[in-house]
Amino acid sequence: MEQIKILHINDLHSHFEKFPKIERFFKSHTEGTTLAFDIGDNVDRSHPWTEATLGQANIKLLNRLNLTGATIGNNEGLSLEHDSLDHLYDEANFPIILSNIKDNGQEPEWAIEKMIVETETGLKIGVLGLTYPYPLAYIPFGWDIEDPLESLDRVLPTLDCDFTILLSHLGVRYDEKIANEYDIDLILGAHTHHVFEVGVEKNGTLLAAAGCYGEYIGEITLEFDEQKRLISSDIHAVPTNSLPAEKPDLTTINSWKIRGEKLLAEKEHISFGHALTNTAPDFEASNLLARIFCDYADVPAAILNSGLIVYDFPQEISPQELLEILPHSMRLVRYKVSGKELKEILPEVTNVASLLKTQQIHGMGFRGIYFGDLILYGMSYQVYNYKEEFLYQGQEIEDEKEYEFVVPDQYYFAKYFPSLKNSGEAEILFPKFLREIVYNYLKGNHG
Repeated sequence: MEQIKILHINDLHSHFEKFPKIERFFKSHTEGTTLAFDIGDNVDRSHPWTEATLGQANIKLLNRLNLTGATIGNNEGLSLEHDSLDHLYDEANFPIILSNIKDNGQEPEWAIEKMIVETETGLKIGVLGLTYPYPLAYIPFGWDIEDPLESLDRVLPTLDCDFTILLSHLGVRYDEKIANEYDIDLILGAHTHHVFEVGVEKNGTLLAAAGCYGEYIGEITLEFDEQKRLISSDIHAVPTNSLPAEKPDLTTINSWKIRGEKLLAEKEHISFGHALTNTAPDFEASNLLARIFCDYADVPAAILNSGLIVYDFPQEISPQELLEILPHSMRLVRYKVSGKELKEILPEVTNVASLLKTQQIHGMGFRGIYFGDLILYGMSYQVYNYKEEFLYQGQEIEDEKEYEFVVPDQYYFAKYFPSLKNSGEAEILFPKFLREIVYNYLKGNHG
């Protein structure tokens, strides 16, 4: 009988505050044959050390876990420009296993499609990696994205092994579908931040998942008989809060933040001319943001929410302060719609935004706290002759006319505004994040 231990984390999102506990756990649970994996979205540019190093800091920390392998999440794939992702893993001491992203039709230099781990007894464990497909995002970045199931159809039959592990940054629904339709023995899940505290079995496939932000560590024990057949499995998501802290932890965690802040502070500062508040009724900071976004997108109108701005803008600002004020991993989306569509979009956006105003928002690149107030820039609302209507550039909206405006990409990816998602033409404006657009604008580079 042979015992295999598997340790895994996912969706850390640069929450380094749990990393000292994770590192100790990995080091103290490596008895016998142990495989260790990261399932993507380790990188999140909301942390100053990640932002300053474009993710290289995360790889330095992952190297300390002695990983068997990792796959990427959408944050590695879409928060970094092509060249930055090309070099993210230059210093990694572990392979990236990924089969559904290609570079000009070829496997990227930093990834392998599959991996075989052979134990001392000759047990062969095959490992595959898949990440969530966002064709509207990956393709403009210069990557080819393959449907995950088509990728499985292509690669799985070539995997000659006794036991198959899928590193899946696809989300729980995809994982369940794969469990029902494919011969995969174990799926280590991610992307949707779900937790399987004691694992799940579907159609003979084991599923494990360890939440997000380092709140859990996945620990799996597998036992195989002499014929290399799995005879028992024990799956747990271990809460890191249940693990002991040590005295140096807080100092270490703070040092990573300070290191990033110092690197960002060395970059050129920018000036707003005067401090800008973001309170009703003027929302001075939000309206300036809207004007900058319109200039960048070359459109006359914008829709955004005041909660994008976490703090008021001081007169002079460093890249580190700008990161704190606009921490989001979001870009802009330029919409082109008919007047008829715009008449449906604006009432829905206004009504839904009023419900979201005080809601705490999570995911889809949003790294702030509250949604805040709706900001309509270049568009307005009025009651005329007892009739409610929206105006575009002060003019009545005409059904057959074409209109353009820009929104944060969260509005496109999330489910807040169905009529917006299903209307007109949408173009994600790559590659810059919101704060990068603001930074370049104030430096005089409007491109």
